[in-house]
Amino acid sequence: MKLTGAELRTIIDELQSAWQAHGDADSLYQPAARRDQRFTGEDAARVAIVHGWARHLHETARAAVLLLDNGMTNAALPLVRQMFECALSAVWAIQSKDQHGVRAIIREYSRSRRAFAIDARKAASPTFRESADDIADIELAEELETSDSSRQFRDICLDLSPGGVDAYIYYRVMSSYSHASLAVTDLYYKAAAPGSGAMPYRLAEPRAAMPADTLLYFVAITLVWGARAYTYTSRDHTHRSVIRRAAHTLEVNSEIQLSDHYRRRHAKPRTTR
Repeated sequence: MKLTGAELRTIIDELQSAWQAHGDADSLYQPAARRDQRFTGEDAARVAIVHGWARHLHETARAAVLLLDNGMTNAALPLVRQMFECALSAVWAIQSKDQHGVRAIIREYSRSRRAFAIDARKAASPTFRESADDIADIELAEELETSDSSRQFRDICLDLSPGGVDAYIYYRVMSSYSHASLAVTDLYYKAAAPGSGAMPYRLAEPRAAMPADTLLYFVAITLVWGARAYTYTSRDHTHRSVIRRAAHTLEVNSEIQLSDHYRRRHAKPRTTR
């Protein structure tokens, strides 16, 4: 069943209202995979990461909908892409086995900070060079071992079901309009006739990279998935009920699970340092 833009807006408003009411629980808990085990710093990090991403995508949704309501579809698309990435990353982090996911996220963050410091030392600006040694969290993950990696979003998509290659293709399509690419340029031109040698015709108004209703649909489903990931730590059944109703109307799974691809990788644990 195809939902209208108005119906999608209603679902988004309901999910946002539910987040305002339930998205700041006083007590947060370990996910089921770690329940009843000693609460460690890594458990706290996993909970904080998932809550942070869920909170950010709800905040970003407000901006994306504002742009869509004002006909600025192409400007909204990169925000929707980020929401999609945050939602699936939150699901992956909360569902991942033991502490593999959170360690992979911390390791990738630390690797990125190290690369940042290396570039800062080579900068022309003395301000950057002088601050390179003060960049924090460079050694944050030196001793962490994990079988997972969060460096490529494709790998996260393959670890999820539903998700997989299809989820990554959606992400790639949105990414093509989120950078300085020829796909962006093409939105502002109409192709010249083949063989004419003429310059392409400049459009008075750019084409929409994706229909506004399609982006509203992605806003809605990412709110579902991001909020559901958070509820693994809040155990708020009222919030879960709102999410499940929205997912049913949107005809998507409210809960994304780890895929067979993920389980095969973890069948024979292989750690990396």
